[in-house]
Amino acid sequence: MGYPIVAIRVKGAPAVPKYLMSAHTSTLLHGAVLLGLVWAAWLSSLGMSWEEVAAWLLVVSSALVAVKDTLNWLTGVQDEFGEKAKSALLGALAALPETVGIGIFVVGVIQAL
Repeated sequence: MGYPIVAIRVKGAPAVPKYLMSAHTSTLLHGAVLLGLVWAAWLSSLGMSWEEVAAWLLVVSSALVAVKDTLNWLTGVQDEFGEKAKSALLGALAALPETVGIGIFVVGVIQAL
């Protein structure tokens, strides 16, 4: 998402659209979380199948958030909550798998301690 940001700024825009920056930031943040799964899986005492389920839940959640923010940017949404944007449903759908996936890893790591 950094390329569109650069392209917009090079054209002289004083700022980038809110949801383009959000899509850029959230994908970077989720990328770090997904890389952190390596350590969580290594520390976890749960079986590989639980860790795989947790990892896939986090991957799906990350993808949903990225798609939500990208759609908000492409459709010109200014405030997804105030406008009740249809893409907000993707954010709601992302919350549950993210919470469950992280919860599984937290349980596995705590059990290993």
